[in-house]
Amino acid sequence: MTASQWLGERIPTLLRPSILLFISVYHFVMTILEVVFLDRQPFTLFNITKLRFKSFARMWKKNGEAMSTEMPGPTFSLLLACKGLVLDIGPGSGEMLSRFSPELITAVYGAEPAEDLHPGLLRNAEKLGFGSKFHALLCGAEPESLIPALHRSGILDVSGKAGLASDGIFDEICCTRVLCGVPHPEQTIKGLYSLLKPGGRMVVCEHVANPWRTEGRVAARFMQFVYSALGWQFFVGGCELQRHTREYLRDAGEWDKFDLKYYNPKDCISFVVGELVKKGVGELDMSYAKAVEA
Repeated sequence: MTASQWLGERIPTLLRPSILLFISVYHFVMTILEVVFLDRQPFTLFNITKLRFKSFARMWKKNGEAMSTEMPGPTFSLLLACKGLVLDIGPGSGEMLSRFSPELITAVYGAEPAEDLHPGLLRNAEKLGFGSKFHALLCGAEPESLIPALHRSGILDVSGKAGLASDGIFDEICCTRVLCGVPHPEQTIKGLYSLLKPGGRMVVCEHVANPWRTEGRVAARFMQFVYSALGWQFFVGGCELQRHTREYLRDAGEWDKFDLKYYNPKDCISFVVGELVKKGVGELDMSYAKAVEA
């Protein structure tokens, strides 16, 4: 490949995240103006967390649908196969709900921390035929936020467990472009693992640190550092470009199946996509259970 070909093919890809960063900065500025001049709530400026949530919600309401029309790898087919009791982490305004099959699903619990996105989320759930099957939770994915919300919803009993969820309850947990922004990712992912039933499945589509040592590129990894230094995490809803989410998932617990593949590994926004199946009841456990029954 010549130098001109490399410039023509690689540089636009490496610079593409700058568009989203610019859009996010624009919406952050507009959110400040709206809070001060339209809502007349200037004291909100002192609540940076709330301001960032409002800014991200504003950006997502304007661009979320367009950003969800295409997804890397088999993301859509993995979501289509979801069944039973489902926990959807960070559903936003519900742009991905159309990728599920409502007839296969008993109930969906959507954990969305951005309150401004909930009206659109509920509208989309109703429009797509989920009806009473869909339950919107105003919370994040971290245990200290998610567990109380599930308890309040009536689906999770934490009595006698010191407020923890020690038993899995969900058949499926879906993480689509959300683990990049959760606080304390290792602890949060372990918490999600504990909520998954033995034999339950986790569907994953997450962008991660570029695998420059193996499949990726040094230039892409370098640009991740650049965008991070320019304030990516602050402006883009807490999203981190350089998380080692694949490793966090691998170390969260025991898996019968761990099938995550890299997509766009040479790009600045590299993804891991696939499915993980939590270790079920082993043969020894089954034998013990049968002996007890006898």
